[in-house]
Amino acid sequence: MRRLPNYRKSLLALLAMPFALTLTSCQENAPAPGNPPPVTPGRPEASTSAAGAFEAPRKAEGKVLIKIITNGSSPFWDAMDRGVEAMKKEIADADAATQRPEANHNAQKRIFEDAVAAGADGIAVSPVEADAFAPVIDSAIAKNIPVITYDSDSEKSKRLLYIGTNNYEAGKRAGEEAKKLFPDGGKLVAFVGNMSAQNARDRYQGFLDAIKDTKIEMLQAPFEDDKDTARARRNVQDAISKYGGQINGFLGLYSYNGPAIVDVVVSQNIRTKVKIICFDGEPKTLENLKNGLVDVTVVQKPYEFGRLNTKILYLINRKGFTAAMNEMKPELEAMGMKVNGNIIDTGVEVITPANSAEFLQKLKEKGLEST
Repeated sequence: MRRLPNYRKSLLALLAMPFALTLTSCQENAPAPGNPPPVTPGRPEASTSAAGAFEAPRKAEGKVLIKIITNGSSPFWDAMDRGVEAMKKEIADADAATQRPEANHNAQKRIFEDAVAAGADGIAVSPVEADAFAPVIDSAIAKNIPVITYDSDSEKSKRLLYIGTNNYEAGKRAGEEAKKLFPDGGKLVAFVGNMSAQNARDRYQGFLDAIKDTKIEMLQAPFEDDKDTARARRNVQDAISKYGGQINGFLGLYSYNGPAIVDVVVSQNIRTKVKIICFDGEPKTLENLKNGLVDVTVVQKPYEFGRLNTKILYLINRKGFTAAMNEMKPELEAMGMKVNGNIIDTGVEVITPANSAEFLQKLKEKGLEST
């Protein structure tokens, strides 16, 4: 065999280098095998739904056992319980029950796995830790148990559907309200249960994006309280001790953060110096709104979470996923909800002291005291 001269070997090696570097670069930038691409906030297509495996009816007759698992024990979930009960009256053979575990991943995982072991026909869950809960959900899907998420998503899981607020857009709504409250700029501190939860991350990012071209400044990353209400109040006290008179606004990202903020602000007699923006309508938040102690709250629709979780999981069992969604779509659209692939955006409302009386009257008509 004829050998190439040494100078020709060197030339070929040099010519091959750019190709090798390009290939290496592509491999480095590509997602790791089995991992989804990075998730963009508010992008429903980010999820890897396993809906195709549930096209056929799963359980044609008999009771359909549905478990609905929250991410803690806040009064926020009281309205969801009412929604579940309302749907059970409509569908006699939907055996649905809510469970409120401690607000941590391991406790929620145990409750979820107990539901699987008990033979649940469908599970709805609001994950405390979005990414960590993905394999838990996927394990149930692999056992032919339909799983949907609500309130807080697990985008990397194979859940069939997410029902709830587009939390990124909800955060943006709160940010738009902040711009009205702080036209000349402001220095704010935020509070939340866990930034590992998808709803917290999306909500906060939406808020940041809404205020990015303003003089509104977040003094630090959100204080986390692990859904401990006593700690939530301590965090507000710590923020005031740390920043003192610099703060002129508070942002409560979880339902109980609003009441915690108000309790401390009132006790320290600084209400005239600060604005308060929060989420959801716990009884104390609604009372605080009526009394002018909260400036804005962005409320979700937990009553509908309960109704829809129950009805959709029931229909998936009886008719299959696509047939269930086709049946539900007119009802959802009539309520002003947006259906985008495997996302049902239930929407939010912005409540201020000016429209709180009207909002409270609507709740009363549904027999609700909070949302």
